Amino acid sequence: MARPLKDGVDYFPKDTDFYADDKVRLLRAEFGSKGMYLLDYILCDLYGKNGYFIKWDKNKCYLVSDGAGCGCSPEFVAEFISGCIRCSFFDKRVFEMFGALTSVGIQRRFIRMLNSRENFTFIEEYFLLDTSDKKDVPQGILNKLAFKKVSDKENEVKSKDNPNKNKDNSQSKIEENKVEESRVEESIIDDSHRSPAPYEQIKDMYNNICTSYPKLRSMSDSRKKAIKARLRQYSIDDFKFLFEKAENSSFLKGANNRNWSATFDWLIKDSNMAKTLDGNYDDRPMQRNDYNAGARKSNNLFLDLLNNDNGDDIL
Repeated sequence: MARPLKDGVDYFPKDTDFYADDKVRLLRAEFGSKGMYLLDYILCDLYGKNGYFIKWDKNKCYLVSDGAGCGCSPEFVAEFISGCIRCSFFDKRVFEMFGALTSVGIQRRFIRMLNSRENFTFIEEYFLLDTSDKKDVPQGILNKLAFKKVSDKENEVKSKDNPNKNKDNSQSKIEENKVEESRVEESIIDDSHRSPAPYEQIKDMYNNICTSYPKLRSMSDSRKKAIKARLRQYSIDDFKFLFEKAENSSFLKGANNRNWSATFDWLIKDSNMAKTLDGNYDDRPMQRNDYNAGARKSNNLFLDLLNNDNGDDIL
């Protein structure tokens, strides 16, 4: 029996001016040579497994850290991926909506590498190319191109897990599977924590750690909803780390030119929690050049940048 054709490829082309690309230069300036090595490692993983995308989540940071080695900690990997999204090396929309890393350039290269295949299928929600543009999709390849939905891919995985399933009435079974899978997905979303969410534990943790902030008296429905959403991505230990970060941040406690202080509701907002955990509001040790003409600057780097920029969109 012939070996089934894999989704990925054994090798991929790399432009000679790859490292001169502005996006790559920005990544190198921020993350150094270790970042360049990590980028190559991720691209090899991406092209080799699925060909034009790679699924990404918190666990993947640990797996890539372990596989890449060379001092690439999970935290460094996570920061690097954030940098890739920030400079548009990977598509932001696909990443935020589906947790997948891909780009127009990756898909253009991949689609040309498959010219010898009789046909190939893309996940429609990930597809970034313009089928009417021959620079994106040559005419000879267009006729071989097919699409499937994200749910179709999930159904495919489900069918592989049940190879002995009766094939009679296959069409009705497919429809039945789609309905059942939809119910399962809703169950995962609505009941991801079947045991009661630890709202009181988080409230007590906040009050015990964040003593510089107003006491949290009650858990409203909106707060419970936000906590439940964060618990799909973060652990209780992450909440503890968040509150410790907040308590040790002068900026979040009001040392800023807006006389503004963070609140519990602000901290548990998705984007704010991520930025706080990433250290965007951390204090830094005072340096000699923090004194300017006898005036002392803030000991918070983010605050200094804010005061210098006078921007209204940083928070």
